[in-house]
Amino acid sequence: MPEETGTEGTKRRLEAVDVGFRVQAARLLSGVCLSARKGEFIGLIGPNGAGKTTLLRAISGILAGTEGTVHLEGRALAELGPKEIARLVAQVPQSSPADQGFTSLEMVLMGRYPHLGRFQLEGDTDIRLAKEAMAFTETSQFAERPVSTLSGGERQRLLIARALAQEPCLLLLDEPTANLDIHHQIQVLELVRVLTASGLTAIAAIHDLPLAARYCDRLVLLHRGHVLAEGTATEVLVPGNIREAFGVEAAISTDPLTGSLVLSILAPGTAPAGTAAKGRVHVIAGGGRGARIMYLLQSAGYQLTAGPLGEGDTDHNVAGMLAIQAIAIPAFSAIDQASHREHCRLIAEADCVVLCDIPFGTGNLLNLEAAACARNLVLLEDRPIAERDYTSGAATSRYSALAARADTATTSNLLEIVERILSDGKRG
Repeated sequence: MPEETGTEGTKRRLEAVDVGFRVQAARLLSGVCLSARKGEFIGLIGPNGAGKTTLLRAISGILAGTEGTVHLEGRALAELGPKEIARLVAQVPQSSPADQGFTSLEMVLMGRYPHLGRFQLEGDTDIRLAKEAMAFTETSQFAERPVSTLSGGERQRLLIARALAQEPCLLLLDEPTANLDIHHQIQVLELVRVLTASGLTAIAAIHDLPLAARYCDRLVLLHRGHVLAEGTATEVLVPGNIREAFGVEAAISTDPLTGSLVLSILAPGTAPAGTAAKGRVHVIAGGGRGARIMYLLQSAGYQLTAGPLGEGDTDHNVAGMLAIQAIAIPAFSAIDQASHREHCRLIAEADCVVLCDIPFGTGNLLNLEAAACARNLVLLEDRPIAERDYTSGAATSRYSALAARADTATTSNLLEIVERILSDGKRG
């Protein structure tokens, strides 16, 4: 197994500069630069055809005609023979080759080939290292079983064991979690994290962006053979990069348990915040009652504003995820006059205002006063006002005055109501 990382962890184990590759007229890679340090786990992400697998093959030295330079442990890849490269770099492919009836131990022993002479058979040391690799990957129990009888997750761990038997310093994995259930996906990536923590460097092409964000130290986003972005998950997985590389809109948040990024892919056709042309809608929300509403309206193509929203409130967090302009107030605080004036301004600029079925207390009664400024008002009534009034009737009185001139809706028909209001010429 790899030794513990020390001061060498600051040195570059891999240095690839201006790597390019073409097949006839098709350029698959162009000017790609990539470096990796000891103990680092790098994730290659990007859409299908972005060049992830091609880059892995270029780094491994098996791709003839590769442009640029690749150095491993300070040695030029072009100057190394196949066995020398195999002693430095091990690969875990997307799927195992035909097993030809081999047992699991025999498959792992194939990893010792770079260390054997011509016509040399495996010795005691080779068998010991193969068994150690199988023990490390928890595949020892399969030693005498044919590879063909293993499940996808078991076979993937066996391929990692074979790679470890090579005693490499760099591990390349091509879609190691493809076709695995979530249990085996986590199991494989946790295993790679243990390996990198002990000094091995790993570079993996990974389709699952949340998994890549959770496990990789650094991400490289490839798009059309170029590096579109590189850095930490927080730096790379931003809406603009997701839009350019994958052609979809995404909302980014942080998992409260793991601290890793969570990507919510928005409905097709959802316009980036601030660019929609169907009309401007202001959402009065709070307490999580507006989260779904904001998503529905933005997905339908409306430009949104929202607030006032307490910091840390679910609606405040969702507005941030969707990049919606929102008025923020301190958590559990009453709406102050400055926020109220800003609220009235946003309402005056909106073509339509949606008042969600939020609960009312003395701290947010000003929301009802601000709603009276709306040119076109929709009251969302999934719950009646009587169940939401904690002001001894003050909120109900003001709400009833608004209801006399407003449209009412539920979540199920809200989009229909807003569309009708704006198409009827009420838009200001």
